[in-house]
Amino acid sequence: MVSQCSSCPFREDGDIELRNAVLSRTLLQASQVCHHPRLHGKKETHLCRGARDFQLVLLHRMGFLAEPTDEAFKSASKKAIKT
Repeated sequence: MVSQCSSCPFREDGDIELRNAVLSRTLLQASQVCHHPRLHGKKETHLCRGARDFQLVLLHRMGFLAEPTDEAFKSASKKAIKT
């Protein structure tokens, strides 16, 4: 997602329990798919922006990314695949 959806648990007024569950999955298992399309009967095809932003900041702080952006993630991923 380009931005957080209206029901994103990472918004300031988001659901804290859901946010914590998503953080746990994001840290320990895999990227989180945005749940917003399912609420409207649509196909889930994009990552959750709030969870992705959290991942990017964490990876940046750990030194894996030059900056906490999607572009830096793509660049680091391409370098990792080549090695």
